[in-house]
Amino acid sequence: MTNQNKRRNQRRNDGKTARSAAYRAPERSEPVSPRRRGLLDSLFAPRAAGSHSMPSIRSSLARGIVTVAGTPVIAMAGVAVVVLEWLGALALGYEGPFALFLNALALPPVGTSFDASLSTSLFGLQGGFIAILGFVAFRAIVQAVLVAMIVDVLRGGSVGRWTFMRALGALPVTLAVNIGGVGLLTLASLLGPALGPAFGLLIQMAALVGGVYLLSFAPVIAVDERRRLSEAMGRSVRAARMPGAGNLTLSAIYVIASIALLVVPSKPGSQLGVNPAVSAWVIVLVANLLHLVMQATVAFRYLSVADEVPEPAPRARPDRGRRR
Repeated sequence: MTNQNKRRNQRRNDGKTARSAAYRAPERSEPVSPRRRGLLDSLFAPRAAGSHSMPSIRSSLARGIVTVAGTPVIAMAGVAVVVLEWLGALALGYEGPFALFLNALALPPVGTSFDASLSTSLFGLQGGFIAILGFVAFRAIVQAVLVAMIVDVLRGGSVGRWTFMRALGALPVTLAVNIGGVGLLTLASLLGPALGPAFGLLIQMAALVGGVYLLSFAPVIAVDERRRLSEAMGRSVRAARMPGAGNLTLSAIYVIASIALLVVPSKPGSQLGVNPAVSAWVIVLVANLLHLVMQATVAFRYLSVADEVPEPAPRARPDRGRRR
């Protein structure tokens, strides 16, 4: 090798050494743990985009009917609850009308309005305001058990001891949903008179539809996924707001049908009295079984898209500077 080649190789090696010395490995930033999201962050998260597997309203209702009609223990449990509520109301001095029990098993806040009417009839305006808490607690227990039974059947299992364990775990969520129904009805009753009769009726309808629309998935989520209260409520809202799912339409149809049953004139059981006719019992029990069908419909719709409901995007904490 000539001296010229040696000098050329030497300069090349010196250049590599200089570049190596000038290179600095990128400093690794400290991992940023996501901030724990609150309930409002979860409620007002952006709507889920893209396609989804939410079944149509018709197929969902068909699956709800099959679930309730094909599972005698669910239907019998619903009938037993209505009969026990009627006997309990009679023991407390209730004198009618029996038609009020058409919505005994209705989803909150439609069912919560039944609790408010029943408590007011039994204990007056002031006493009913306190008594409704007991009625709401009882409804929360009943809803937790019925939802757990429906979810187990939809998941291909059977009703057993673990069904009631899951219902116990979902009780805080069902209680919060029913208390939320009381809050919506109270807010609507306060705003209604201030805006006039026409707008007051619209506000009450909007409160009922909005409550069913946004909160009906929460008990199903609590039973199936065992999520905490804030997570179940937020996930229920995000699932309800999935575009093109038809959840708002289904909620509006359900609320309108529930109210229509109460205002239909000359229906059996509309008169005051504690001895309803057989026809009145048939209508009331069938109506409450349809409420169970709606609960099964809601459960089936959520379970169909449970894997597609997005989690809320975590918020990164602001960079407070690098530690020295």
